[in-house]
Amino acid sequence: MKEEYTHRKSSILKPVLVGSAVGAGIALLIAQKSGKELRKDLERFTAKTGKQVAEAIDEGRDLYVEGRKAVEKAVETGRKTYDEGRERLSELVFKKKERSFMVPIMVSGILGAGIAFLLAPKTGKAVREDLKRIAVDTRDKVDSLMEKGKVLATEGIPRAMDAVSKAYNEEKKKIWHAA
Repeated sequence: MKEEYTHRKSSILKPVLVGSAVGAGIALLIAQKSGKELRKDLERFTAKTGKQVAEAIDEGRDLYVEGRKAVEKAVETGRKTYDEGRERLSELVFKKKERSFMVPIMVSGILGAGIAFLLAPKTGKAVREDLKRIAVDTRDKVDSLMEKGKVLATEGIPRAMDAVSKAYNEEKKKIWHAA
């Protein structure tokens, strides 16, 4: 199996980077809060959850014997599920001669989105407004340049025609004088 990993024809780095970038971009566009606000919310949530977990542990001590049996059964089921999942994932990622990039792209996209949510400098709405403003400014500049180009073309065509006509007449006179 190690040979399969070392003799790959193409790198998994490109799909991972593309998936991360796409996920991060989408997350930045739909972020409801800035990364700083989201991190503070997560801190409050973890503190609250920590207290709840401590209370649950105290209550769980009474149920230890019954829970142990359930955990052993769950562990066994988890092992079976893990083995089946690992085989299936291996089949999806490394087909006989053809490799699927879908799984790495999706996983890296989710990771990229999560990181972008946590580090977002602005809300998604603010980012979208910035993008709209940039697009409108760009459109206005292009429209202005197009108008200037039309004016220059309108003024330039008659001038060019006059210059060509003068040059033609002068050359025509020179040819007549030379002949």
